[in-house]
Amino acid sequence: MKVLLTTTVFTGSLYHRMAEPARAVQEAGLDVEVTVQRGLKTVMAPDPANPDGPLVVREVDAQGADVVVLQLPKTREMLDCLRLLQAQGVAVVVEIDDHLTALPPGHQGHEVLVRRGVGRIAEAIAREADFLTCSTPNLLQFAPRGRGMVVPNAIPRRTAELPPAYEREPDVVTVGWAGTVGSHPYDLQEMGTGMQQALDRTAGRSRLAILGQAGNAQELLRLTDAPVEIPWVMDVDGYAAALGERFDVGIAPLRLDTFNACKSWLKVLEYSARGVFSVRSPSPEYERLGLGYRAKRPRDWATALTRAVEDPDWRREQAATAREVVLARHLTEHTAELWLSAWQKARDVRSRADRIGA
Repeated sequence: MKVLLTTTVFTGSLYHRMAEPARAVQEAGLDVEVTVQRGLKTVMAPDPANPDGPLVVREVDAQGADVVVLQLPKTREMLDCLRLLQAQGVAVVVEIDDHLTALPPGHQGHEVLVRRGVGRIAEAIAREADFLTCSTPNLLQFAPRGRGMVVPNAIPRRTAELPPAYEREPDVVTVGWAGTVGSHPYDLQEMGTGMQQALDRTAGRSRLAILGQAGNAQELLRLTDAPVEIPWVMDVDGYAAALGERFDVGIAPLRLDTFNACKSWLKVLEYSARGVFSVRSPSPEYERLGLGYRAKRPRDWATALTRAVEDPDWRREQAATAREVVLARHLTEHTAELWLSAWQKARDVRSRADRIGA
């Protein structure tokens, strides 16, 4: 079987949902040939029904693939590509890892994905696919007639085997958050005053750092001092390495809304893989993962973060245990057969559809 994976431009999604799954499947020696590329080769031409209108997709090159995977397709042209591929007998899988029509106002993608309707186009494309792969159970609502599979996010072994953060003995414990406030407009506030309480209780022994864009994080968290801002690392392997090199404790606050209910457990998984003790909100996926210290109220955040600074042996023990769980259950090699199974099911769906239509 030949599978063509066509990717988004978003680095994290490309890495975790396309490039690394392809690598894992190939390294597992499974009976499949996988190619990863940006976009599809198409021929654009005038629409015979509207020759003076914009060009439309008239041909799509599947490059000999039995299955084509479209990652986060969001344009009407991609819907045309899907239909043309299916007409050739090629199975089409849509891969999504976010609820694109549930972004809250204030999120930097809300204008395009919600107000301009781009997210609705993505969901319509997903429902016409032969099969859907997604990162969380809540996203299965977009599966075409129930034909979908959750393939959870996982970590490459090479990342999980880097020197873990808990091997350090820092004089000042760095509590870190990885992210951009613009794409998490309501999440940091879930800690309330908990972060500042912990910093007050451990003054001189702790600091807060943000890997990414801090924006107005000081205001949102009601902090006395601005957090240290560490520039974002675009390369995902470099980003994962930086987590373990710069953070001793990781925080993962999430507001419990429709968008975040569909979010993956990836942030806590990354912290855990790098030996970083984490404190996190009780989101559905964080609860399902079962790693990290659960915090719901400001006093929970304050208590957990304070103990993590004041009791380094406890912090290291918790972090080491979480890392072992990742190594045992949550590596990309553990999900390789799930990806293959989804692609095979898509091919079977298309074959049945072609026989019925013949």
